[in-house]
This record gives sequence, C-alpha cells and structure tokens, in this order.
Amino acid sequence: MIRLFLDFDGTIAVNDVGDEFFRTFGDFERLHAELLRGEYSVAEYYRRSAASVRDMSDTAVATFLAAQELDSGARDLITWSVREQIPTVVVSDGFDRYIEPLLEREGLRTHVDLACNTLQETEIGLLPVFPGATESCSCFCASCKRNTLLVRSAMDDVLIYVGDGRSDACAVEYCDVVFAKGILAASCTERGIPHHPYRTLTDVMMILQAKLRDGSLRARRQARLARQRAVAAE
Repeated sequence: MIRLFLDFDGTIAVNDVGDEFFRTFGDFERLHAELLRGEYSVAEYYRRSAASVRDMSDTAVATFLAAQELDSGARDLITWSVREQIPTVVVSDGFDRYIEPLLEREGLRTHVDLACNTLQETEIGLLPVFPGATESCSCFCASCKRNTLLVRSAMDDVLIYVGDGRSDACAVEYCDVVFAKGILAASCTERGIPHHPYRTLTDVMMILQAKLRDGSLRARRQARLARQRAVAAE
C-alpha cells in the first residue's frame, strides 16, 4: 500500500505556525534561541514555551488562526490522495490547538489521520503532552515522527514523506519517496537521501500523479532496511 505523510508547519501551512503561536502568546525569541544553542531538549522547550503563554483568550486565538495561511496546493493534494485511496497522515511535532482548527477551516480534517502533540489546559496553565515520545530516538522532536511512520505502516508499504525542517530529518531516513525543501532539503543532500525539491504542494501532487501513472512509486531499499532495523530495536 502507498501511504502519504505530511508535515504541518512550513509544509501544509506556509509558515511555522507553532513558532508564530508562541511568538504571539509567549516568550518565543529567548526560549527558541536557548533551544537552538542546545541548552535543553525540544520537549523542555515546549514546556517552557507553554508556561510562558499569556493573553490566550478565545478571541485572540481566533484572530491568530484567521491570519494563518495554508499552502495553495494542500486541499488539492489531500483530496487527490483520498480519490486515489492513499491513506494520508499529518505528522507534526506541533500542537493540536492550531493544527485541528486550520485543517477544519479548509475542510481537510476528516480526510487525514493526525499525529501531533497536544496542549491541555490545567489550573496552572497549559501543559504540553507528547504522545509520540520515545527514548529510542534522539531526533530533534518531542514526539518522534519515525515512530509515527512505523506504527502506521507495514514493512512492504511504500512511504511518501513531505517536509521542510529539522523535525523531519529523522523520519525521511525511513521513507521511500521524499519531498524536501528548506532545512530538510539541505539535510537530505548532506546525508545522501534521494529527494524531490518542491516549492508548493501542487508540485508534490503533480510529481506523484506522474509517478503513479508510470509505476515508479516504489520502495527504496535503504529505507526498508532502516525500517527493519528500527522495528527490531524497539
């Protein structure tokens, strides 16, 4: 079976909505700089960012969400995948608080499975929860995207991955067909991972349509071996 995995921030969404969320409601600049200096893990960064959130009224969140733009090809790509019976998963190290309503706004939520972190409201403030956390991987994520791929696919499936950033770098090692831009494209080039550069999700759809027609959506040997090793190590 062919399976499609889509990153959200910077891929389905034009911008990194998670960064914009914490920039708008929290103490983003200081905490993000400390994260990039390696002062703590991604999970700890999210905990500190959630603790710094202020003035997050329903009205303020609605105004924030209204300003966020999705990729012009997102709807077409996902509706095409539904039509071709290709299961599609939005896999993100971001949060349901903004991903769910943005997918709902575009009428896409019912067409995809969603694997992401959650922000829970408690008496002492927001609490981030990381359903995909694992000690077996040291990737730049709070929830490991690799594990999301592994638990949602069979060994002989053909896995397609579309992403743009640091949190995608681990996952693409285990995928057969990779679309990459930005930091992810540079990482793939450095590590010798075959990938298609893209600008919008319309580009991705057009390439996938051509591959489906000519039968070139096939497994990548190194990706399958990596999946086998990861499963054996769990």
